[in-house]
Amino acid sequence: MAWSKCKVEFGDTGANDAFADELTDVGKIKNQTTQLSANEGDSLTEVATGGEIVAMEQLDGTLQLQTTVIEPSEELYEALGIAGKAEVGEQQVKTHIVPGDKSVKVTPKNAGAKGIKAPVTRMSVAPAFDEQDGNSLVITWNIVKTTAVAAGEDGTDKNYWYSRFTTKEALK
Repeated sequence: MAWSKCKVEFGDTGANDAFADELTDVGKIKNQTTQLSANEGDSLTEVATGGEIVAMEQLDGTLQLQTTVIEPSEELYEALGIAGKAEVGEQQVKTHIVPGDKSVKVTPKNAGAKGIKAPVTRMSVAPAFDEQDGNSLVITWNIVKTTAVAAGEDGTDKNYWYSRFTTKEALK
């Protein structure tokens, strides 16, 4: 089963929307904060006189992954590309929008559980602080359907939102 602890990693999306070659672990994740959610797309409906529906089309919605990192490291801020190297105990954060396309991978704790890999996302972060939990960083990945994957030999569309994979061994 995929519930329980998980590991979240990200990296730069490769050429032609390929999944990242190298991944960075976000660090310690706050309990029960990692979530993949979907939002419905627009419905286009053509209605004739009298309310008769003559045509309907459902568009793809959006997918979003979100997690909260406990006491994020200076190295994480650097890897995200939102801050430079800390100097004299202080790190200047320049933006909350992570530059460029990023891939994301969520690996569940249990062997045999299903994880996800999204090759193209747009990331943003939101710093948080409270007296009970201290510093944290809410990271959001807006999953984007690939567009640069070459069509199959038969002309079939090979673009996709994300893939599901089965974990081979349990996280330690």
